[in-house]
Amino acid sequence: MNRFVFKLEPLFDYRMRLEDICKKELGEALKRLEDEESKLELIKEIYRKASKEIDRMKENNAPIEEFSLYYAYITKLKTHIEAQEKIIMDVRASFEAKREKLAEAAKKKRVVELIRERSYGSFVERENKAEQKASDDLTSSRFKKKESA
Repeated sequence: MNRFVFKLEPLFDYRMRLEDICKKELGEALKRLEDEESKLELIKEIYRKASKEIDRMKENNAPIEEFSLYYAYITKLKTHIEAQEKIIMDVRASFEAKREKLAEAAKKKRVVELIRERSYGSFVERENKAEQKASDDLTSSRFKKKESA
């Protein structure tokens, strides 16, 4: 039996490598998104604690200077939260773009994979026909030998 040779094997290998690269990039983008979301949660937690501290200061009639320092601190934390939310939006958009790129790469690889499967099916079918023909020829020649003997 002959060996199956797929003429588009280099293209298939290339598309597999592209898909692997896209998977890696998507994983990195997901990690970055998770890191940025963790930073946002940390900033929000600090904000909540500072807000509680201001409430405590109000109850204890803290000096206005200390109160104004905390208020400035909370205002700055709000700014950080907004900036972090913007970063997360950008990172999420990048993540979605990489997800779409991976889907496209997987689709292109699948096209070549289907061509490969069809080509292999045709190859097997041709080999089976050739094997059947060889078997029929052998049977036919044996039958002719018996008739002539």
